[in-house]
Amino acid sequence: MRSLKGFALGVGLAVLVASCVEAGERGGRRGRGREPEQSQFDLMVSECKLTDEQQTALKAKVKAKDDALAAWNTANAEKVEAAEAAAKAARSGTDASAKKQAGAAVRALATERAAATAAADAAMLTVLTAEQKAKWQAFQLYQTVMKRFRKVELTDEQTAKVKAACAVAWKELGAVEGDADDKAARKVKSAVDGKLRWAIENVILTPEQRAATARKPRGGQAAEK
Repeated sequence: MRSLKGFALGVGLAVLVASCVEAGERGGRRGRGREPEQSQFDLMVSECKLTDEQQTALKAKVKAKDDALAAWNTANAEKVEAAEAAAKAARSGTDASAKKQAGAAVRALATERAAATAAADAAMLTVLTAEQKAKWQAFQLYQTVMKRFRKVELTDEQTAKVKAACAVAWKELGAVEGDADDKAARKVKSAVDGKLRWAIENVILTPEQRAATARKPRGGQAAEK
């Protein structure tokens, strides 16, 4: 169990640190001549078919988001560095209390940055019409789902089917009333997610692709408990 806790702490910190330096690294990659990933702005323009007026407004929102996150990164650089040092020390030690405190510090920083990101993303959505907003959120679900199946190469036809399935699922999710603390709402959303996954695995994927994405039990799990 000790190794699992240490691993979880390390992953949480790695995600936080990676998110804090992502913008700078992206700029560095462009400077070295590598092909940049398609930006959130470009994706929103292409997926939602934004008008010229909407694109102008969105550019301002994107800049505001970049500025806000850059300011957060600068203001919290020392805290992130301290959390990294504390987490490293906790992982190599046996003090359960230190591990707990280090984990809490990492989660607190990650929550703060996520809140800043969420606020900026919400502002970006105000540029979209209701129909465009639903289309974009369905696309975001599609992006998340595709990460689950990154081990297999889907054909263009399969990818289109996954995207269509996500659009249908999002309509169901959007109709669910209740926030993240609503137990009944969480149950319904979990059921929709389960149906979506089942449809992709059993209707869209081939048997060989299903085998490649099948979850395998982690070795030594019983011994760790």
